Amino acid sequence: MIRNIIFDYGSVLIRTDCRRVYTEVLGSWEKADWFRTNIITPEWVHRLDMGEDYATCIKDLQAQHPDYADAIALWDSRFTDFLVGEMPGMRKVLVRLRIDGYHLYGLSNFSHKIYDIQKMVTIFHNLEGQIISSDIHITKPDFRIFKLLLAKYNLNPEECLFIDDRTVNTDAARQLGISTMTFPEVPFTQKQILDGFTKEYSDNTIPPQIASFEKTLERNLYV
Repeated sequence: MIRNIIFDYGSVLIRTDCRRVYTEVLGSWEKADWFRTNIITPEWVHRLDMGEDYATCIKDLQAQHPDYADAIALWDSRFTDFLVGEMPGMRKVLVRLRIDGYHLYGLSNFSHKIYDIQKMVTIFHNLEGQIISSDIHITKPDFRIFKLLLAKYNLNPEECLFIDDRTVNTDAARQLGISTMTFPEVPFTQKQILDGFTKEYSDNTIPPQIASFEKTLERNLYV
């Protein structure tokens, strides 16, 4: 029986997108998209998620791309402006799960900036605990991060469901005896990303992928 549900954060509970800021700074969506793809590499973001010194990571990237030094600095000073909003409909899902007696936790690959984000949105209030990769210098899909969460909150893996948007992470959790669901990819328009998800949008305009996911979750839990 599932008693505990563990959520990833990015593109599951919240959406962040640096193009919200860099479209303004660089002058166009296309330039911002290029910057995100060619300057902010997954390898560099991984260093932040691993908890390397933030200022050092910024300086290293500036040294590699001096022409974009000022723009790179905004990854620190304006990171919270990357927040698009809570994923539409997901706060209601978490509230219902809590009412129905499930225990909710977070497990995320994220830098320490997540704590600034968590001050801005209410969806995280539904969680009883969390582990952030940068705090422990371990990222998913490393088995150790899952084991640390289970140990910290005294959770039985057979009573846990883990939800993430990356199959490499859900595959790892499944090998530890944790049930899993892969969150669907949810596309948003350029306008939605630049304007942000308002509360009204989040409550009343749920993308079909999330609506379908919610029904699948209900079928798995309420049997």
